[in-house]
Amino acid sequence: MGKSLNLFEKSAPNPGFYKLGRKEIVGYSLVDGGMNLVFQSLLMFITFFYTDVYGLSAAEVSLLYFIARGWDLIWDPLMGVIAERMNPKTGKYKPYLAYGSIPFGIIAILTFTVPELGHDGKLAWAYVTYFLLNTLYTFIINPYISCTTVMTADPVQRTKLNSVRMTFAQSGGVVVALFIPILSKLFGQGDTALGYQLTMVLLVCITCSILFYSYTTVHERIKIRSHLDPVTLKNYIYQITHNQPGVILFLLFVGAYAFSTITSTAGIYYMTYNVNRPDLVAIFSVLNVLPSVISVPFVPLLFRTIHKKNTVALGFFFGAVGCAALYVVPYSQIFMIMTCKTISALGYGLLMGSLWSIIPDDVEYAEYNTGKRYPAIVYTLITLGLKVSMAVGGVIPAWILASVRYVPNIQQTQEAKDGILFMSSGLPAMVCIVTLIIFYLFYSLTEDRVTSIMAELDIRHKNTQGVAKYELLEDMEENPRI
Repeated sequence: MGKSLNLFEKSAPNPGFYKLGRKEIVGYSLVDGGMNLVFQSLLMFITFFYTDVYGLSAAEVSLLYFIARGWDLIWDPLMGVIAERMNPKTGKYKPYLAYGSIPFGIIAILTFTVPELGHDGKLAWAYVTYFLLNTLYTFIINPYISCTTVMTADPVQRTKLNSVRMTFAQSGGVVVALFIPILSKLFGQGDTALGYQLTMVLLVCITCSILFYSYTTVHERIKIRSHLDPVTLKNYIYQITHNQPGVILFLLFVGAYAFSTITSTAGIYYMTYNVNRPDLVAIFSVLNVLPSVISVPFVPLLFRTIHKKNTVALGFFFGAVGCAALYVVPYSQIFMIMTCKTISALGYGLLMGSLWSIIPDDVEYAEYNTGKRYPAIVYTLITLGLKVSMAVGGVIPAWILASVRYVPNIQQTQEAKDGILFMSSGLPAMVCIVTLIIFYLFYSLTEDRVTSIMAELDIRHKNTQGVAKYELLEDMEENPRI
């Protein structure tokens, strides 16, 4: 009985405002740490793996990324519709953590496996595994990130949850940045392909264990009834076209993650060929994410002092300054190079802590503006933003490498070095600046407006109890499935 009371402990008298326990916050947040062991491997190392280990040309890799993002434009919205139309016995959104865990792990290992096939066979293998891995990532992550909307309606608790979650997420990135270069050499013993494969086996075992554990700790307290009003194509289009803040968030995620993907992808080329210090790749990669672990916990404090919009702007500012400064630092100045990387990573941490915390605000806005509550549809914009950022951060660097005639594992020409420098500094700085301008000019959901929207929604729910789109499980006498 005591456990049940703790489960529904209120953080405020408002409907749905529940306090989240430490175990649940950590359990939920671990998912991002675990998933990032694979996802950050894609962002940081897959391009280098494909060009320098697997044996694909930069042009082939660029085309692969471009076509994969076309599939994402179909699959990500479809997954959002599936999540809203289904009603699993054990929860609306959290069961996908268990459903997708093992298939995701198997495909991740196969993605970082070099098959004994001819070039065409290896190219086909790369397409199949890369497509499947991204498909399964969405299968898990879209419902998972929708969970925040059914765990509590309290914006303060959601901010706390997402801040801890992003700390774990960035910690997963630190593990990848530090250990993939080290473990791939240790496990490979001269066979780089084998080293990458065995490293991924280890990371996958950790990821799958985390997903199953987290499934047991997450509690859905707000029962979404969207399966009673199934999403149609018309509903989906209406939800997207009548959600201006959601579209801006989509662009924000494209910009923030493209900034990260570009710097992660370029870093290994920059340190190996421009700085001529491949021995420092691991440290440089760690500095791409470790400072972000430090800055994420400061986001709730910054929200209270300078508010959400200015916190996001500060993140993009640090990102732009750190990257732009790298362009003028001589290759011999290792300390200054690492300092520039630290500054940009601090900005990225502020972005991660901020952007994920303001998504639930847009879920409230979407219901307020359309009269329907489909969290997974709103989050589709976010997963699409992630996938488009992978296209921007994968296709453009690969295209730059191809255009400057990059050839792996040799001394690079000055033209190639200039291209690598631009994609390490100038390009991500430009992405940060453009995204900042778009956000500051067009994003309109301030804290006061969100409070007003939630108050209006409370009134609507009280006046339409018979056809409410969700229920509080504490108010249901026997918790029936509908």
